Amino acid sequence: MEQQQHHHHHHHRKDGASRFKERSLNAIVLRRKLEKWGKIVLTVVAIFMMLAVAYVYVIG
Repeated sequence: MEQQQHHHHHHHRKDGASRFKERSLNAIVLRRKLEKWGKIVLTVVAIFMMLAVAYVYVIG
């Protein structure tokens, strides 16, 4: 009979390079999210401004 071997995964402490890489990747993800939401907000503001201009033009 074969004996099953259990592999234990040890969590090693992260060195400076690993922490830097993780922080860099997190910063990239955050920047992409902020850019996405920024574009959405700017689009909404632009639509609102166009509607306001159209409203003033029709009323005025």
